[in-house]
Amino acid sequence: MYWRWLWLCLKMIYQVLCCSVSLIFFCFNVFWLFCNLAIPWCTLTLLVVCVASKFVKLQRSPNEKRLLSLLSAPDDWPSYWPIANRAAGYDAPENSKAAIKKCLTRGYRNVLLDAGLTSCGEIVIANPSRLAVAQQPLSELQKLNITEQHPMGSHFEAESVATLRQISDYVEAEASSATLFLRLHDNSARMLDQLQKFMATNEAFTQRTMVISRSPLAIYQLRKLHPEIICGLWHETYLSLAMLKSSTLITSIYGAIFRNIIAPVIGISVVFLSKEEFNLHIADLWRNVGVRPIVYMVNSPNEKRYFQKTMKIQYLTDSLRSEPHLLMKA
Repeated sequence: MYWRWLWLCLKMIYQVLCCSVSLIFFCFNVFWLFCNLAIPWCTLTLLVVCVASKFVKLQRSPNEKRLLSLLSAPDDWPSYWPIANRAAGYDAPENSKAAIKKCLTRGYRNVLLDAGLTSCGEIVIANPSRLAVAQQPLSELQKLNITEQHPMGSHFEAESVATLRQISDYVEAEASSATLFLRLHDNSARMLDQLQKFMATNEAFTQRTMVISRSPLAIYQLRKLHPEIICGLWHETYLSLAMLKSSTLITSIYGAIFRNIIAPVIGISVVFLSKEEFNLHIADLWRNVGVRPIVYMVNSPNEKRYFQKTMKIQYLTDSLRSEPHLLMKA
């Protein structure tokens, strides 16, 4: 009995060694195939994509002066630097008329708002992460009081979710010089169709608004029908694995694809980049392809002072009360 168990153990060890050797040879063959076949084909594919992108690319806004006027000139310091995220959602109820009015009253005219599509097909100004916009009709959303969700909501009058047309009319009446950054959270064909219909009947909106999206395809489809629209790309952190981030080759290829292929093809004018992945070198690379970088999210006074003085770049912020010049006055 003892010898039988010993024989079985030896046999099992032998099979494990054979399987291990087979696995090593298999991995070696796969690696050999990748090095001798996949890499050349990947290089050839990338070359073809680069050549093809020259023929399908869309021109950026031909009116560079209009782009500069929307972003405002550096002479408008200090209101030039910050872009109020959700109309400075830390200072007032986000995406509300009250928040927009507060920004404009303070002298800050760059405001970013969230846009979503209701179940009935109406474009509304709301944060889909807080409100289930896509699952509700406009009639239900307008029953909500969005000021209740803010810590200082008691200091503001009750306000319901506004449609894109209502916000556009409100800004036109309050300050026609304000610049709206409309961030699309819904990049579906239905959303783009509704946005195109709205722009066709509202020329003033087109003149003072930048459309921001994380989908290059959505931007391409929108600008293909409306080349005069100034669009921006919301560049999110897709390389979530630390192993991928640590590879200089992978990050360089990843960044080059966005800057040198996607950006020229869709014709974006600005790009929103995370502050964790931003430096002067990245800023110069984007500027070299004709795209103005903007950093998000910058909230502390020290960070804001750093991007103003050292980086000299605009940033997206949740609060305008932490602007360095205001704290210095206080």
